Amino acid sequence: MALRLLLLLLTATILISQAQGIGNLGMDCCLKYSEKLISVNRLTSYTLQEPESGCLLRAVVFTTKKNKKICASPTDADVQKMMQNLDKRVRKDKKRQPPRYRGRPKRQKQQKV
Repeated sequence: MALRLLLLLLTATILISQAQGIGNLGMDCCLKYSEKLISVNRLTSYTLQEPESGCLLRAVVFTTKKNKKICASPTDADVQKMMQNLDKRVRKDKKRQPPRYRGRPKRQKQQKV
């Protein structure tokens, strides 16, 4: 009897946790597009939201420097330009190499034994 009760409680707990989305990855989906566009200088990156990811709306999700998410239409010409500008910035940053040391190396002092 106690085993049945324990099994029933365990099953109920699993069903409730799945209904509440505890087993979900916790991904936020864009439900609509933002009306305002933000300056490219305030953006750090973007991701594409596709129906394959479990969201109904196809969107471009921009991330700002303050870590805010902005949803935009992927078919909008301004949005596509912003995506291209971000891609160029990332490529430019990857090409940058650390500065080289210029000048003669300093002579090391010899230690006396």
